[in-house]
Amino acid sequence: MRSEHGRDGRFVFGVAVLTVSNLFVKFCGLFLKVPLTNTLGDTGMAYFNLAYAVYKWFYMISTAGLPVAAAILTARYAGEGEPHLRAAQLRRVRNVTFCAFLVLGTLGAVCMYFGAPVFASLQHVPQAAPSIAALAPALFCICIASALRGWYQGLGCQTPTALAQAAEALGKLLCGLYFAGYALRAGAPIHTAAAYGVAGLSVGCFAGMVVMLLSHPIVTRRYGICSGSRIALQKTPLIGALWRIALPVTLSASVMSLTDMLDSMIVIRRLCATGVAHAEALRLYGSYTALAVPMFNLPPILIYPMTTALIPVISSVGEQRERCHAIVRASLSLTVMIAMPCAAGMSIMAEPILRLFYRADLARTGAPMLSVLALAVLFLSLLAMSNAILQALDAARAPLCSILIGAAVKLGASWLLTGQPEVGMLGIPLSTVLCYAAMAVCNLYFVLRVTRAQLPLGVMLCKPGLAAVFCALTARAAYGMLLQYLPAQLCTLVSIAAGGAVYLAALIALGGIGADVLSLLPHGKRKPPISITQ
Repeated sequence: MRSEHGRDGRFVFGVAVLTVSNLFVKFCGLFLKVPLTNTLGDTGMAYFNLAYAVYKWFYMISTAGLPVAAAILTARYAGEGEPHLRAAQLRRVRNVTFCAFLVLGTLGAVCMYFGAPVFASLQHVPQAAPSIAALAPALFCICIASALRGWYQGLGCQTPTALAQAAEALGKLLCGLYFAGYALRAGAPIHTAAAYGVAGLSVGCFAGMVVMLLSHPIVTRRYGICSGSRIALQKTPLIGALWRIALPVTLSASVMSLTDMLDSMIVIRRLCATGVAHAEALRLYGSYTALAVPMFNLPPILIYPMTTALIPVISSVGEQRERCHAIVRASLSLTVMIAMPCAAGMSIMAEPILRLFYRADLARTGAPMLSVLALAVLFLSLLAMSNAILQALDAARAPLCSILIGAAVKLGASWLLTGQPEVGMLGIPLSTVLCYAAMAVCNLYFVLRVTRAQLPLGVMLCKPGLAAVFCALTARAAYGMLLQYLPAQLCTLVSIAAGGAVYLAALIALGGIGADVLSLLPHGKRKPPISITQ
């Protein structure tokens, strides 16, 4: 058995590896989308993101649940039974998951490629069809990579996933920019150039898949799971266990991604119904998805690695109630500490932040939408962490109720708000805030009910919240004072740094960093992973 401190060490190490990888991925994504946005403009990025909304739905259906199920079962089998039986069970999980992903990836890619004209027509933008078709190969590659990702995650081995994410991001960056530039130089129309840029994403996904496949023999040797003596195992219980865990997660994720896709179909139609010209509606949608959404997605990358590493850790200590409660409290507290200042600072500094990357005219258009959308960062982060906790504790069905409630709120609010001329495009970020708030509240209720842990929600929210207010006000005041002495971009960076320093000082002064959070830190030297055959 691995020691308790060994598990915590793997958690922190896994978080660190995936955090670095996710930061690299997000910055590569920014370096791809920023020049594309500045070159193609709002309209060109609208085609790009309309295609991505369709791809995301197929992606979630195909890859949301099975990696989580594989990670949970792998973590269980890795810590129980005789060594040769453990190795056989782990190989069985890998093989069954891989076959399932192969089928899902093939079917999804075919449906997406041949159904591209239908999806584009439903979005009220037929010119988006080439971009949707160009993303179909990416779905197949992602499915193959995801089959191994869940398996590696269950073993506590996050390095292959981090390397694959980096290779994928680098491939998307280089190929996406090159393909789009080639199309523009050849005189192609904007929607065709967007399709070329989207094709770079497929190439990047192929690179990530190759890295995951090449890592497989290394991981199997390291953990002693190489093919050896064959043991007769019952297939049906394993397949049933995989689908019992995977199906609720898949349904939850696919409902939200379906909602996002329906959102892309609603917004342009509703804006046009209020008298906005089709071209202007397309431009506004492109501004929202190309400027506000990427910035909104940056802060949670500090949370997602924690959720990925948390699932096998909680799964392995699930029977130790007090230790499980401590990890749950620490994880949620740390989530709030990270998300609070990000939400407050991004909301009040929206336009200066956008000006760091985009043209001034584009930043002015996207800033109001980002100011509203940033408020959802806290709720999205809590949702991600609570989902991971529930999945690890075999309560993956619980978030489905939260997702359905959130989806209903999202679609209803989007339809009503975007149809109001005085609200217009701001209805989309407003509906997103309401959606994630509803889901986060529901999920926290389920966490309390399942774990029966005592969560000091008042202290957990109030102290970081007060510190976040100081952070945001400091950043804004510093920006206003420095603007007359320094360039705008430098002012923004200095102001963000000042706000972060004030936040940390205020959080410490208020006693916001509790013992549960400190308990996640490893004690002593991190132990190397123990082979399955030991």
